[in-house]
Amino acid sequence: MNEKPADRASSPFVAQGHRRTLRRVALASVVCLFGLTACAHRLDIDSATGAQRADGAPAGSLHHEADPVVFRFATVGDSRQDPTYPDPSTLVPPITGQLLAQDAFWLQNSRAWSRIVQTISTQRAQMLIVNGDMVMGGGLTRVPAAWSTKPPSVSEVADSDIARLYRQYAYWRGMVAGLFESGTYVLPLPGNHEVQCDPAVTRIADGCAKGKRTYQENEQAWRDNMGDLILDRRRFKDVVGMEPTDVLGDTTPSAPGAEDGVTTDQSKLTYSFDVNTPGGRLHFALLNTYAVGVDGAAPIRWLENDLQAARARGARGVFVFGHKPAFRYDYLAARGKPMRPEGLDPREPGKTAGSERFWQVIAQNGATYFAGHEHIFHIQNYPAANSQRGAWQVLVGSGGSPFEFRMEGKCPQCRVPALNEPTDRHYAWATVSVHQSGRVSLEAWGFDEHYGPTTRLLAIDSLQ
Repeated sequence: MNEKPADRASSPFVAQGHRRTLRRVALASVVCLFGLTACAHRLDIDSATGAQRADGAPAGSLHHEADPVVFRFATVGDSRQDPTYPDPSTLVPPITGQLLAQDAFWLQNSRAWSRIVQTISTQRAQMLIVNGDMVMGGGLTRVPAAWSTKPPSVSEVADSDIARLYRQYAYWRGMVAGLFESGTYVLPLPGNHEVQCDPAVTRIADGCAKGKRTYQENEQAWRDNMGDLILDRRRFKDVVGMEPTDVLGDTTPSAPGAEDGVTTDQSKLTYSFDVNTPGGRLHFALLNTYAVGVDGAAPIRWLENDLQAARARGARGVFVFGHKPAFRYDYLAARGKPMRPEGLDPREPGKTAGSERFWQVIAQNGATYFAGHEHIFHIQNYPAANSQRGAWQVLVGSGGSPFEFRMEGKCPQCRVPALNEPTDRHYAWATVSVHQSGRVSLEAWGFDEHYGPTTRLLAIDSLQ
């Protein structure tokens, strides 16, 4: 699609009635939007790194001195690698080579993820919320029954589901550890790869007996490896400069329960909190959309109560995060072959009432929903029955996992077919800025599969 930067009239990124708020931003268009002068100085970008401006705003950002940014967070998901179906562009050399030995062992797209992490740090996000599938996982963190009668060898222990998952967690934690020292607190939420058991992956003979689904042991493994981040109030304040308040979900009684069909402990899997900024109170809700027995569903009743309470406390900005998107981005639309709805999509048979209710809760509370799962970048405003404005879904499952929009043909003759959007094969993340007036703006940043320059993909000057 060869569209001009300021021409969004026909883009599938934009829902009817919201085109005026979403703009793909070139340098000149920023000047037109805000009437800025001395643009060569104010918008000087190191496009390879997304370099930081001296005043603390990301270079080239939607920044206005009359309404300065007082809080900023970034979000992205899905950085894990796939040893069986890697994207050919991640091989060394590309197309004809193999995965890097470290990526084949640790199952992380180290090159893409390390660059994303480094750039987010440079952009001075105070929080990074990661929307699941940080690790390949897929095993079952249960001691094999055979070990009770025959002690395992060292190699058997090292290759067990437990050891494989825990080392993947450890490697990922190591990759983001530096963010805390540079002023960014990392908050994770689980995806299907963290908590589900996959019969094609597990080493346990009787594992995943009922197919690919979430197991309680894997939920506990999540807490064992990520629980210290959810929510370390003292460290959060040290890193962010503000203390989280009104925390829910860090303990079992305050987490989702039977009202949402949940039968296992959801503490530190679904949780929420407020941050009081100079631009007003902000509320963040992070959801486990893969709880035991309700795989692929959101805890709607818990969320509704949580968001209503946050609004009653005076929250001006409301942000909800989950692994599974509410609406599937049909990236094959340009080929005239509609894709089967997935996720929490209200068109999906058997899930109509629940998914529609979820989006009504998002919209009626003026929230924005951020998700992953689909390894692609896409932002769109979707309508809701109870809202004139609808609500934005920000799909950023583009942190390094094999692209959803795959190459065609058998490599080395494989090729990239015509894309629905130029960014369909970009590694991308979203950066959200809260301004002193309470206005919330969003910028999406990314780089293509060839690891070209980091560029701004689009911007929304008023998200909520």
